[in-house]
Amino acid sequence: MKDCVINEKGFTLLEVLIAVAIFTVGILGVNAMQLASIKGDSTAGRITQSTNWAADRVEQLLQEGYADVNDTNGDGAAGMDYTDEAGKPADGSDTSPDGVYEVFWNVDDGQIVTGAKAVRVITRWTDRGIQRTLTLNYSIPEII
Repeated sequence: MKDCVINEKGFTLLEVLIAVAIFTVGILGVNAMQLASIKGDSTAGRITQSTNWAADRVEQLLQEGYADVNDTNGDGAAGMDYTDEAGKPADGSDTSPDGVYEVFWNVDDGQIVTGAKAVRVITRWTDRGIQRTLTLNYSIPEII
């Protein structure tokens, strides 16, 4: 009788289970990266919108000109803040049409630099339950 050689090809059940487990861990990692990417994209979009609202207010203030942009509450450099829960005043405030962003601005009438008014524009919004702010600082020079 001849020697009978059995040539078995294929995978065992254990090999298949290990491969599925490794594949599952990899897919869960990709899922976590996707979620982090979506959250980051959302945050970046909110920051961009906030910057646009602040820049829009700065453009409006620059368009008004040196003589018309004033420290309406008389607090000077000490008032370079926004209206908060304590009631600290701003020289002006506005809300975006969608109600998501609050925009505040304060003017320092030449106390920091002679011949220029410092303008601070702050936008405030809530992102996933956390209050965020973005601040832009500009100066409006007196053109003679």
